[in-house]
Amino acid sequence: MNVPTILLWIGIIVGLSAATAAFYGRYKVLPAFLTGPAVCKLEAGGCAVLFRTKRAALLGLPNAFFGMVLYLLLAAGLILNWPILFLLIAATPALLMSIFLGYSLITNHLECRICWAGHFANATIWLVLLFKLLTQGGYSP
Repeated sequence: MNVPTILLWIGIIVGLSAATAAFYGRYKVLPAFLTGPAVCKLEAGGCAVLFRTKRAALLGLPNAFFGMVLYLLLAAGLILNWPILFLLIAATPALLMSIFLGYSLITNHLECRICWAGHFANATIWLVLLFKLLTQGGYSP
């Protein structure tokens, strides 16, 4: 297994873990170490501010649900050797959502460790897929 593929798997595992925690935070209170010291002092450990707002479900379902589906889809794509271009196209909406939601966290002065873990995972996945597309021609993960 080469370094870019290892980075993809790390991104998928980190992203899936972050999305699963955020999905849990939509319905239950998360431990403070997952959100951040300032946010955890807010209502419901910060979960109400982070995961139970309109921005946490931009397309109707929780964003975290779409994240979990994406990471499982990407894992299947790597295992089944789907074309890199397909995986990159699938990862692009997640990157765009991460840019929007990351900007929202910054402008609202909110901490969210699991949010940033997911956003960095999305950026890593997208950049590695782009690198693979440009260097390998887009056919083998």
